[in-house]
Amino acid sequence: MEYSFPYCPHQGCRFHRERLPQPYSAFVPWGFYPTRAFGRVPRFRCLECGHTFSTQTFSLDYYAKRSIDYPDLLSRLAACSSLSGIGRAISASTDTVSNRISRAARQALAAQSRLSRLRRPSEDLAADGFESFCVSQFFPNNIQLLVGSDSQFVYGSDYATIRRKGCMTKAQKQKRSELETRFRAEPASVAASFARIVGQALRLLSESFRPSLELWTDKHRAYPRGIASSACAAALRDQGRLVHRTVSSRAARTRDNPLFPVNYLDRELRKDLHEHVRESVCFGRNVNRQMERLELYILYHNYVKEHRARWRGVSHARLAGYEAWGIEEELGRIWKLRSMLTLTELGPSERETWCRSRQTPLREGRDYLPKYAVA
Repeated sequence: MEYSFPYCPHQGCRFHRERLPQPYSAFVPWGFYPTRAFGRVPRFRCLECGHTFSTQTFSLDYYAKRSIDYPDLLSRLAACSSLSGIGRAISASTDTVSNRISRAARQALAAQSRLSRLRRPSEDLAADGFESFCVSQFFPNNIQLLVGSDSQFVYGSDYATIRRKGCMTKAQKQKRSELETRFRAEPASVAASFARIVGQALRLLSESFRPSLELWTDKHRAYPRGIASSACAAALRDQGRLVHRTVSSRAARTRDNPLFPVNYLDRELRKDLHEHVRESVCFGRNVNRQMERLELYILYHNYVKEHRARWRGVSHARLAGYEAWGIEEELGRIWKLRSMLTLTELGPSERETWCRSRQTPLREGRDYLPKYAVA
């Protein structure tokens, strides 16, 4: 049987990064190894670098002991199923479900990175913070979302842990003070998070053919500070190329509201992701895993879900200007070939999600990151 691979998986090899005019073929058979899950797995040796690899090296189930249907996992997650609910349905533990969601999230990040090369955005943008919590309601978060005004396509997201606010009893204030001795949110985290979102908006401006771009937000005081903290964004704002417009967050959430795109996405997240449902017993316990689930949902929202129930076959990505052939090609390969970090272009927020480098409140040390995830 003849085997074909797109490149050498070892990042130090010349055939790993170079774009080859023909399929990579500088390898020879190097035996087999037995597995219970996949039977006899053939191995190969690269003639350039001498490192060995197998057919499983390019599989999403690399190092896994069981195969799971990833499209089914995605549909269950986006249908407001909890991790334990998904585990019961597919006869797997919640740890196994979380592991596969992590793998699928990295695939989603890589797929959206590749598809972004094909886009030529021509719409204005809306941005706002989606508030939920992780670990405890004493550690709320602000998830910034950058959404297309016309297509409701999600162009970017970012995470910030914020300090609990609002009315609290005396006992709650005392407990917050006790918890803050162990973990305290950064005081300017929302402004820093919005600055990263503005950076993604500037990238969209550079990709479009428009001379200027309107960015709609509410009147949160951290947003102007976020723009001012970015020298490039501030300069483009002064030149009139980046126009920051605001509207009251108390305005009616109708389709005429410039913030309708993010208001609509807020509603979808509340009803489709179980951990964000109001007053739910299901909530996130780990910041990195919470963002992995969000990235996987964004893939579903952008490319799989129909823009409106009556618009059959028209996704948010199609309305954002993505070609149908590019979407079909990417969705056809996303669950077949394992994406590698060394061959994926990511922004700062996406890289934090991929590398699981965000700090979870009250958790000591960094989250475990498998070596194969950063290959």
